[in-house]
Amino acid sequence: MEEITVAAKQILTIGGLVITNTFFWTLLITAALIVSLAAVFYRPKMVPSGIQNFFEFVVESLLNFIDSITGSREKTNEIFPLAATLFLLIWGANLLELVPGLGVFPILRSPSSDLNFTVALALISIVSVNYYAIKHLGVFNYLGKFFNFKGPVQFFVGILELVSEFSKVISLSMRLFGNLFAGEVLLIVVSGLFAYLLPLPFLALETLVGFIQALVFATLIVVFYSIATLETDHG
Repeated sequence: MEEITVAAKQILTIGGLVITNTFFWTLLITAALIVSLAAVFYRPKMVPSGIQNFFEFVVESLLNFIDSITGSREKTNEIFPLAATLFLLIWGANLLELVPGLGVFPILRSPSSDLNFTVALALISIVSVNYYAIKHLGVFNYLGKFFNFKGPVQFFVGILELVSEFSKVISLSMRLFGNLFAGEVLLIVVSGLFAYLLPLPFLALETLVGFIQALVFATLIVVFYSIATLETDHG
């Protein structure tokens, strides 16, 4: 059994670029999603079947779910590409921990169990949400939310708002990382101690956890976006 470490393991170096096991799988999962979605939706069949039927079900379900949060199809269409991408990427990354050989082969590790991956996704997501806020509100009005000099109370509240933006990155990344790293360690330990049927309940549990964590991450981004645009709408 491989040594369990928080840091991802280096598997090769290309021209000075260090490739870790989690970075490798991030690239592979991303490429697989791009190829699959392009193949399905480039020339979609009028009567969907197989993988097209699956992706159309996922897309329609996500659209309806995000609609229930934003209350507007226009807002849903704006945030949907980011939310759907996050959901599919994280879900695919989470499922990797179910692959046999986890903890045996160094190359096998879920990207979601790497803090670098979760921090990067959280940072990109929060920056994107703030971009949408600036797009609707304007730069100066947006900055006025954080730097309000109308009074000491308003100034203090603005600073708290600014701190909360950074705390969102920390909470999003640590939630996903903590759940997936703990789950991966649990699977490695249980699979190392026992074989055959005993690990199956844990595999089923992690399958559910992987889906829920991907959905929670994407949902929180939609919620943050909805709050930002709601504040914009009301000036």
